[in-house]
Amino acid sequence: MSSPPARVAHAEPQAGERSRLIIITGLSGAGKSWAIKCFEDMGYYCVDNLPTTLIPTFAQLCAHSTRRIERIALGVDIRERE
Repeated sequence: MSSPPARVAHAEPQAGERSRLIIITGLSGAGKSWAIKCFEDMGYYCVDNLPTTLIPTFAQLCAHSTRRIERIALGVDIRERE
């Protein structure tokens, strides 16, 4: 039995906003790491296996970074229930 495919949630930038955050979820073996590598090839700043409790802090750090980070992709294990 194979794992269901990874799912991608898009957060499109609104008028006046410049950042895009994509969260890739799925079970182990669903292809999250492969998807993260594809986004990395497209110029996204990528983090794989980020605990869900750290997403708000990570987003704040990116927003206040001295380096402009406009495109972000995060890989999250779907078993993280928070």
